[in-house]
Amino acid sequence: MKKRIIIAAVIVVAVVGILLGITLSSGSKNNAVQYETAAVDKGHIQSEVVTSGTLNPVTTVDVGSEVSGKISNIHVDFNSEVEKGQVIAKLDQELFKSRVKQNEANYQSALASLNKAKVTLKNTKRKYERTLELFEKELVSYEEKENAEAQYYNAQADVEAAEARLEQAKSQLDSSRLDLEHTIIRSPIDGVVINKNFNEGQTVAASFQAPVLFQIAQDLSQMQVECSVDEADIGKIKNGQKTLFTVDAYPDDEFSGKVSQVRYAPQIEQNVVTYTTIVKVNNPEMKLRPGMTATVTIIVGEAQNALRVPNSALRFTPQLPPQEMKEMFQEMREERAGQRSGKGETPRTPPDARMKQRPQVPGGTGTRKDQPPRVWILKENGDIRPVLIKTGISDTTYTEVLRGNLEEGQKVITGAEFKGEKDEENRRFRRGPF
Repeated sequence: MKKRIIIAAVIVVAVVGILLGITLSSGSKNNAVQYETAAVDKGHIQSEVVTSGTLNPVTTVDVGSEVSGKISNIHVDFNSEVEKGQVIAKLDQELFKSRVKQNEANYQSALASLNKAKVTLKNTKRKYERTLELFEKELVSYEEKENAEAQYYNAQADVEAAEARLEQAKSQLDSSRLDLEHTIIRSPIDGVVINKNFNEGQTVAASFQAPVLFQIAQDLSQMQVECSVDEADIGKIKNGQKTLFTVDAYPDDEFSGKVSQVRYAPQIEQNVVTYTTIVKVNNPEMKLRPGMTATVTIIVGEAQNALRVPNSALRFTPQLPPQEMKEMFQEMREERAGQRSGKGETPRTPPDARMKQRPQVPGGTGTRKDQPPRVWILKENGDIRPVLIKTGISDTTYTEVLRGNLEEGQKVITGAEFKGEKDEENRRFRRGPF
């Protein structure tokens, strides 16, 4: 009886041990870390700055009137093509012609007065010369000689005054003729009329400033986008950079251009500082029109067939103690320095062995700014280790690898999770929406 009880106890202990082992094994499996990886590959990377702007002609001229009057004729309309010097409008000329005739008469009168003054000057000059001859012979008195001299000088002054009045009359005549010429409004450039502000019969008042009658764009086949670039991105913008943009009128079409000017003058609205950037574009099909809103993508960096890693791999960081993380990176730097100097491997415990000695935990949420760029690789035996890299240009998905112990096809960790864990917050450890 006693023997049976001992045998039964041994069997119960064995069964309990087996069940406990199964439970622990299951729990261990359920709490194992599962890493998400992506392969290092080669491809195209394009770094961009996205902004918006307004399409405008390269050269736009406001055509106005320098004189006031009623518009009698308009010879162009919206979208009319014009040439330099072409008559595009006329003002009523009757009043201006009347002024020209009046000033012509004033000029003729001043000219006649000048001629009369010159004749008088000749007569007084002859009288003065005869008086001098008689005075030398003592045939006339001193007073008669002074009177003749005064008349001669007065005649000279009258001629000078008549000449001044003639010049004044001539300038008035020229001014009235110029006003008459200004009643004929001509196009100053070759181009297209994009705006017309007056119609026939309206009165133009040009007392203080010239009113704008028309707007003429010089060449709509060459246009520009005036876009606003945020101060955080303006340092990346340079002349000659390629741009792509779209407009709402043609959502399926993509237009290209080049940055031609980055202006220094800031534009401040609600404490937001932007800088105007000019993008030159070709418009051979005349699809683009002034005033259209363009969504502009400025290509600030581009790399073909570049070795690249996903951005999520750069953001991944396992939750390790800061001191151990620091020691691990220090060892990697020393190893890399030793390899470069030909001294071989350092005798310290390699990072892979250090990772084996501690329980592996899922990734954290990003890196500190003082840490160098690095990714974590997953080895065939399940160990993870960091790899320091030097990064180049980056887009929304990938970052270029300029230097680092990475090869095409190598797996890098982009995220981690506890396999079987129910709590979503503890299960996934990733950073950002990407």
